[in-house]
Amino acid sequence: MSHTMEISQDLSPEKFVLGKRAGTWVVKFAGIGAVALAIALALGFTGDEATTSRFLHAYLTSYMYFTSICLGALFFVIIMQVTSAGWSATTRRIAELLTMNFPLMGVLSLPILASAAMGNATLFTWVDPSIVDNAQPGLSHLIETKSAYLNSSFFIGRVVFYFALWIGVASWFRKNSMAQDISGDPILTNKMKKFAAPAIPLFALSITFFALDMLMSLDPTWFSTIFGVYYFAGSFGAFMALLGIISNKLGGEGGILSGKIRDEHFHDIGKLTFAFVMFWGYIAFSQYILIWYANIPEETAWYHERENLYWGHVGILFVVRFAIPFLGLMSRHMKRVPGRMIIFGGWILVTHFYDMFFLTMPSQIQTLGYLKANALAEHGEEAAAALEATAHSFEAMPFGALEALCLIGIGGLFVAGVAHAFSKNSILAVRDPRMSESMTFHNP
Repeated sequence: MSHTMEISQDLSPEKFVLGKRAGTWVVKFAGIGAVALAIALALGFTGDEATTSRFLHAYLTSYMYFTSICLGALFFVIIMQVTSAGWSATTRRIAELLTMNFPLMGVLSLPILASAAMGNATLFTWVDPSIVDNAQPGLSHLIETKSAYLNSSFFIGRVVFYFALWIGVASWFRKNSMAQDISGDPILTNKMKKFAAPAIPLFALSITFFALDMLMSLDPTWFSTIFGVYYFAGSFGAFMALLGIISNKLGGEGGILSGKIRDEHFHDIGKLTFAFVMFWGYIAFSQYILIWYANIPEETAWYHERENLYWGHVGILFVVRFAIPFLGLMSRHMKRVPGRMIIFGGWILVTHFYDMFFLTMPSQIQTLGYLKANALAEHGEEAAAALEATAHSFEAMPFGALEALCLIGIGGLFVAGVAHAFSKNSILAVRDPRMSESMTFHNP
């Protein structure tokens, strides 16, 4: 088809814009998210150090959860382009539109960056090594040896760089993909494929250091050489689960992509989801078993915090995040049944949040211990007792009002951002030259 030919009525971009159907979600979820987040911020920053610590850990949990979905979407776009995957032509635009939330997630990083800039050690203890030294003399030396990397200015600069990179790469792919909706020029496909190759190492390095900065540095004395891969595996698996849900809704009977997304697409989405359930399980087990077998105190302390809290036990996480979806998605038939894929996709998204909770929230126990010792050294027993009481309440009720408000707040804004993208843009790459392949391929 010549790129100068008129777009057919069946494949005009305007036909695949959700418009008002998604527009109503924007106002609704933006309002819910903004109100919930405002309440969480007010409660979190007006209380004592322990309350602020709990809020920031809860905020970071939800923040890393929704950012991971954007990152999974970006990787999907990159990998589908570099491999010239024809089957994904009807679903790739969904991922491209999800990456439009990167600017939102960049803005939502401000409370985290502000806490580091102000030297608030209730989230990242490395911003004030003296707090750690009051709790465990000598540990501050370990943090000081990493100060060239773990310092507020460099930390903020890195996070700004990550988002500038992701926004730039995602915008470039989306711009060229949407331009092809109008021109139909196949040269744009080759252009995107060539750019995707160098984008892979840039993505791999940035997501790795992002995970190290935001999550692993919560305990600056702990380290894992595959932590970035762990976060990536969970991110892409969660995105594929969400893509399965969205594709089933939009491609089902009466959906705007009905007839464009078929059982064959659901099958391939299911295969990738299943593959990354296995990959996450492999990385999670590898990280755990190597640390358990070596039994080095500097490494085992991180798991010790999680093994001894009934709500953060690594065994529970492994069963719900790996074993159940692994068994559920193993069957070929299961991947081709829309209703069941929605159920298992929802299960993976819920357990991925539990994974982020597992990575983030138990670190507050250590942080509160440091803050308590610091309060005892500088302000006396009364201040230390107040922090001790908050720590006990946290162990008794690990998911409370602050955690729920952060999840609803960031989640509401995230959904509003996705709905806005769907309401303004075509959710089908109508003139992708691989569209005919996507519409006719069959799984063996």
